Amino acid sequence: MKRSERKISGRANNISDADPIDKVQIYGAGTAGSFLYVLLKQSGFKVGIKDIRKEPDCKCAWGIMYREANKIYKKIGIDLQDYVLARPEYVITNKIEFKNKNVVIFDKKKLLEDVWKEIEFKEIEADILVDSTGHRRALLPAIKEDKIYPTIQTIEEHRAEENIYVYACKTGYAWAFPLGNNRWHVGAGDIDETKATELIKKLREEFEFRKDHEICKCKGKIRLLPPSKCKPFVSKNIVGIGEAIGCVSGLGEGNVPSLRSAEILYDCLVNDELDKFESMIMDEFRWIEVEHKFIEAIQEGKRLTTLLLLPKVVAIESKRSAKLSVRGMRRLIKLLK
Repeated sequence: MKRSERKISGRANNISDADPIDKVQIYGAGTAGSFLYVLLKQSGFKVGIKDIRKEPDCKCAWGIMYREANKIYKKIGIDLQDYVLARPEYVITNKIEFKNKNVVIFDKKKLLEDVWKEIEFKEIEADILVDSTGHRRALLPAIKEDKIYPTIQTIEEHRAEENIYVYACKTGYAWAFPLGNNRWHVGAGDIDETKATELIKKLREEFEFRKDHEICKCKGKIRLLPPSKCKPFVSKNIVGIGEAIGCVSGLGEGNVPSLRSAEILYDCLVNDELDKFESMIMDEFRWIEVEHKFIEAIQEGKRLTTLLLLPKVVAIESKRSAKLSVRGMRRLIKLLK
């Protein structure tokens, strides 16, 4: 029997008491995978990593919760401030203003390019494989009733106040993030591409973002399911992190949750406690579960459930991102169609 097969038993989430794991192969060098690689390398693990891309891309994920992300990135010697493009004053959703507290727009592509300079891309014989392949979930078993949203995105030139602009409906939302120097990241995600296109049209009408001066355009996908619906996190000798195991909030936050999932896996490996990984993920991301239940209640027209969850969501996001209010959010919910 190979050593990699002895590390984790055939049943998902049942970790054996074999020798400590010291060889790790990561698939996917995005936010979570690249961060985990550097952490493990610094601690003396033998690590391999592979990515299907030749260079990092700029799809989605320009916004990040500054305080928590900066603390995490400092563990691998990165000062997030060096990559900040804008600090928006407000998050304006369907023309309702919320004071921004913690969200910055950062140059994710440049940050990943710098991290990749520290990476030796290769495959090794490993004790465990890490699935950090995002919505592809290329290694872990497929999710029943998965929920993958298509996104369309452009980088454009506009003259506008550097706030975060959002146009939301029940099934998705469009956004405009300032990138500095009159450059903007404009995009949308919904249950199908046609609806995403319509959302961008609504965003342009709502906030007078004319469709011109387009610099580039691309498409992507995102998984919008909470961790509880993305199990197993562990299957045989495979462990998942990031979007592959549902580390994206119901309101679209994915960068910090992905980093935290990688940090949790790192702690489990260092302390020989991989059997605790699933429970630690579920404990860490209870707030993500709440936000997804809230969004589902809105989409399904469950008014009572929506109102019961609303104060919890306001408390979560007022701590994490923007200064929300129950009154303001109730106004917003009434506008969603």
